[in-house]
Amino acid sequence: MHTILIIATFQAALLAFLLLAKKGKGKSDYILSGYFAVSALSILFAYFEIANRSSGYPFPWLINISIPLILLIGPALWLYVKSLTQQYFKLSASYLLLLVPFVFVAILFSFKFYLQPNSIKVSIDQTESFRSDFVFPLVMGLIALSNIGYAIWGIKLIGRYQKLLKTYFSKTDSIDLNWLKFVQVSALICYAAISGLYIVSSALGVLSYNAIQVIGYTFASGLILALGFFGLKQGNIFVSVPEKFDMQKALDFPEPKDALKSDEEKFVSQLLTYTKNEKPYQNPELTLASLSEELKVSPEYLSGILNGRLGLNFFDFVNHYRVEEFKAQCKEPKNKNITLIGLAYNSGFNSKATFNRVFKKSVGCTPSEYFSNVSIS
Repeated sequence: MHTILIIATFQAALLAFLLLAKKGKGKSDYILSGYFAVSALSILFAYFEIANRSSGYPFPWLINISIPLILLIGPALWLYVKSLTQQYFKLSASYLLLLVPFVFVAILFSFKFYLQPNSIKVSIDQTESFRSDFVFPLVMGLIALSNIGYAIWGIKLIGRYQKLLKTYFSKTDSIDLNWLKFVQVSALICYAAISGLYIVSSALGVLSYNAIQVIGYTFASGLILALGFFGLKQGNIFVSVPEKFDMQKALDFPEPKDALKSDEEKFVSQLLTYTKNEKPYQNPELTLASLSEELKVSPEYLSGILNGRLGLNFFDFVNHYRVEEFKAQCKEPKNKNITLIGLAYNSGFNSKATFNRVFKKSVGCTPSEYFSNVSIS
């Protein structure tokens, strides 16, 4: 099992290097590279601890040197998520507060453990007497709260981001960060399981601290692999959004209450007529900016009408027309030899999964069920 830690260390270090060597890298790439670097160092230190323990403690100063570094893992991953999900993300001095738990534990361990005579450190580790001391459970609890708390926070950031996308893009399947949400949910489950395992083992003596440490870092290696596989390819979608268009403001438009003004009614009529006759929704890459350019208005104005006056985000507006186009094409005898997904692509969809999800939500049945009903009638 210890070999896994060496592989994970090499893997994390390599991913950190590859991200730094990546062309066109942005802030998020630097942050993810930092996450991998910290992970590599933490896992390497854990390997040294375990090897030192199994060899009879030839290097007592290695005991528990990896623990403070764990408190950098959750914040680093959260910062990466934030850099991808915030439109106007900027690194600031306030983020140094993320280091406070790490510094606190490093100082606490220095006085309580690291500066103790070697014989005492070895004895504490051998007998695992630290489990009965208030400091170690306190630190383990802090680590659990940090990892679980930042994972939950990251999941919420991704959920908010996915709502933001629908104010500007008509397709989101390749940019919705579902992969990162899956990683965060998996991390949350595993962090909770490992924390629970530590609590149960401390109370009942089921597993040694050494075993729990190996299990925890084995999971970390899987998390690193998943982040590296997708993170190397992940770009920042906000670079395609005009800087003056604030997606958060578009998301926060209040529910429409007053009747449309005369100029708004005129534009809505123009918008609906243009959409029906010119069928811009058949372009799968349609965005708020490109449609507003066709209509000769600003993205802010179009977004204001859709979100603030009609109560629709851009994604739902466009995909409503795509669904109606698909339904119309299903009724055309000339299309009887075209597959359902072919008709969906002709309607502007370019993802089978998105098409099925949007269609069922809008119509209440699957595309094949709808087609069967149309054919029978």
